[in-house]
Amino acid sequence: MGKSFGDKLRSERQQRGLTQTQLGYGIFRPREISLLETGRREPVPGAVRMLCERLAPGSTGSRGGGRAGDETVLFLELSARQAVDERDYGTACVLAGAGAEAALAEGDLPAWWELTYLAACCLCTVHAYRKSIGKAFSLVGHPLALEHSARAAQAETLLAAAHQGAGELEAAVAHARRAVAKVQGSGVGPAAFLEACEALVAALAEADWIEEAWGYCRTLILPLLETGVDRQTKGKALWAVGTVAFRRGDIHTGLLHHRTAGDLLQPGFDVELWARFNNATAAMRLAAGISDDETLACIEHAEAAMSVVGLSGPEQLELAHSQGLLLDLLGEHSRAVGMLSDVYSHRDELSPQDSGELALHLGLALARTGRADAGSAYLADSERSFRTAGAGDRAAHAAALAHRIAAG
Repeated sequence: MGKSFGDKLRSERQQRGLTQTQLGYGIFRPREISLLETGRREPVPGAVRMLCERLAPGSTGSRGGGRAGDETVLFLELSARQAVDERDYGTACVLAGAGAEAALAEGDLPAWWELTYLAACCLCTVHAYRKSIGKAFSLVGHPLALEHSARAAQAETLLAAAHQGAGELEAAVAHARRAVAKVQGSGVGPAAFLEACEALVAALAEADWIEEAWGYCRTLILPLLETGVDRQTKGKALWAVGTVAFRRGDIHTGLLHHRTAGDLLQPGFDVELWARFNNATAAMRLAAGISDDETLACIEHAEAAMSVVGLSGPEQLELAHSQGLLLDLLGEHSRAVGMLSDVYSHRDELSPQDSGELALHLGLALARTGRADAGSAYLADSERSFRTAGAGDRAAHAAALAHRIAAG
């Protein structure tokens, strides 16, 4: 269970000046309200409606009133956030969209902004990048974003992530730069600042601007971690820094930061984040040629966590890619070709840069089985994919490998 629902419930309760006892009086004990607010308990059927009714009489503005029952903006938002916590992102997107329309009809622009942003985040999570970009773009130019730097940075950071997922790395870098510019000197908290910086270094690294990304890691991210941030925020930041270190060939530093991130990002707090982290760190380790027991453990952690949260699609393909690459590193080249070929048949579900990595590893595995011509063809495909994404250095690397293999 996540904390999106609980954080919103606490915010609405405090906004109305209610204690946990007052909010739950006659329905929930204070401890039950506390468990809901901290994300340690899921709301039972009917609980959202009862809580909204309790919040409505003291509501300021339109979030608790103006409509009835299941149509109130607050009901729709809490229901959407409950769906997010349950990882039902499709339902969350629909509910957030309905809430945004209701808020707009009532003239509640801050609620419209928050719910539209929530819907755009859900779309990005399920890889519906074009739709996510459309919603996020409507936010970034809105007067509320122009008035509040934190909101503008949120929208720009989301646009960076969505463009990166779509393989549009130049646009991702541009939006991430704007996000960092918005948060610098704006007084936002360290978590928001780090989120924008992480988006920037991730986009720069994917676009092969490695040294610039590393410079931001050293001058912006790592110093801020010394000021004291929560475990999850620090873990995500070190994950980003470690990935940049891997990409620049500093394997020791990459391992160091990813190991620390793994200690901080425990599955008991956010099992979906744990799954994504282990999937990503396994890929980085294998790309660096590391096929030890620790790498195998990362793959196993990712597989177990993904089965719990139901991640599929690109995440499952990325895991299978790692498993195929592990076979290749262990000398089982024919089995690696079989597994990587299966993943390649679904490459349209991957971003262009991830498709490029897959084609590169499949091409090299084929060459190791003696099929140099087939290997060269896949490496040429890798070059095209990297160029489409805007990753020029990796495109040149794939082209050089193809030439070397073709030349014998």
